Amino acid sequence: MEIISNFYIWFPFVSALFLFGLAAFILLQGNVNTIARLFAFVSLACVVWLFGTFMMFVSGIQGATSAALFWDRIIYAAVVFIPALEYHFGLALAGRKPNRVLYVGYSLSFLFLLVSRTDFFVSGIFRYEWGVHSLAGPLHHVFLIFFFVYIFAFLRVLYKHYQTATVSKERARIILALIAFAVLDLVGGLGFLPAYGVGIFPISLIAPVIFASIIAYSIIRFKFLDVKIFAAQASVVVILLLSGMRSFFSQSFAGFLLDASIFLLIAVIGFFLVRSVKKEVNRKDELQEISTSLALANERLKELDNTKTEFISIASHQLRTPLTAIKGYLSLMLEGSYGKLSSEVRDVMEKMNSVNSHLIQLVEDLLNVSRIEMGRAQYHYEAIQLEAMAAEEVDMFLPLAKSKGLALRIHLPRKPLPMILLDRSKMKEVISNLIDNALKYTEDGSVIVSVERVDSDKARISVQDTGIGFGAEDQEKLFKKFLRSSVSTKIAPTGTGLGLYVGKSFVEGHGGEMWAESEGIGKGATFIVELPIRNPRASRS
Repeated sequence: MEIISNFYIWFPFVSALFLFGLAAFILLQGNVNTIARLFAFVSLACVVWLFGTFMMFVSGIQGATSAALFWDRIIYAAVVFIPALEYHFGLALAGRKPNRVLYVGYSLSFLFLLVSRTDFFVSGIFRYEWGVHSLAGPLHHVFLIFFFVYIFAFLRVLYKHYQTATVSKERARIILALIAFAVLDLVGGLGFLPAYGVGIFPISLIAPVIFASIIAYSIIRFKFLDVKIFAAQASVVVILLLSGMRSFFSQSFAGFLLDASIFLLIAVIGFFLVRSVKKEVNRKDELQEISTSLALANERLKELDNTKTEFISIASHQLRTPLTAIKGYLSLMLEGSYGKLSSEVRDVMEKMNSVNSHLIQLVEDLLNVSRIEMGRAQYHYEAIQLEAMAAEEVDMFLPLAKSKGLALRIHLPRKPLPMILLDRSKMKEVISNLIDNALKYTEDGSVIVSVERVDSDKARISVQDTGIGFGAEDQEKLFKKFLRSSVSTKIAPTGTGLGLYVGKSFVEGHGGEMWAESEGIGKGATFIVELPIRNPRASRS
């Protein structure tokens, strides 16, 4: 019977090449985890098993009994380590550290490695229809007990891990590992039968390939290795194997040289291909790590921002009460409730009252910011005549405008606007802040407040001044918290940049819009508020 005609003889040789390439890929990755590394070691043990079986069958066909016994002992030199490696794999998959049971297992494996060289382990040759096998000695029976004890220990570890696993992916990994090792142990274990005189078709030889395929799928599926690098390396090695086998079966020396040259060319191209894929994957991984780090940093910043907002809210509440009390006492003193004040004392009291009012406004702005950012801003709507509210605010600022020599006027529509549902206090704060800013940043000229109906659905309030204006570069800063235009900081360095941010938020809370227009620095500015006449927010409240 010709060797080349028996597929089951060549099958272990081809399978050994496949598993060897698979194990080499994994071990050459550099920073593989324990699970992938242990799988590579089990695969290498299977490589020795398969190649040794191929050589043992060939030796048996050629009648070389001593050579067949030699190769069978080579097989056992690797197989004796499979039980301990399998148990170690189970520990790694369960996230457990090596224990005494594992150390005992490896120690027994080394002991069986030594005795497998002797006749106490295997001796003699059993010939059967499909090949040859050495016969089991007394210590071989002990090894089988060791084999099944550690299989049971492996199953026990995975069973406990499966019971505690809550993630579906982790349970899927456990099931795949159980299936893979069940094939390796049960189907592969049939290979022990010829050692006890049972001639059986060498079906056990398919077990390592099925086992390796399932675990390799698991490793790629659950990202123990990078699938792109693995696929590139696997493709190159398969092509190299096919090319190498072609040169092996060349019928002439010239054909052998040609096939060998092609093999070398493929090897060089494959090397650069795999290296470029690795670089691409590494760059992608670096970008992914940076992206993950930025996402974590962003989440941390959000947490810190929320903490800051809560702190501002608490601190502002604590500050507002004493400041309000101080304002009350200063007002009483300025009104003469505690006796007549001299001009010098009155001047000091008025300055104190002004500073205190500024602090109260700052605290109120901070409270508003904290409420807005924490989603706690509440709106209490009532039907309001917008023109009357605007006129009231203008009247309040007339003394300030007069003291600065500015003209403060209001333009009202000829036909009264319909009543609009507004939060009185919040909208008064918006209009007040716009007029106050216009007077603050206007040295000479006028401030004109206009109220008009834009169309059937909208009403508009605009505050136009002849003040400092702003440039295009400051357009985006105006309505952001704690940001101010470059020109405004020179005129009023103590401003916080919160008024417009709070005002815009209040307007948007009413379902409206707020924006600003200016032709440039020194050419004045117009701040515009548009409100829906039928407030959609109020209708839902």
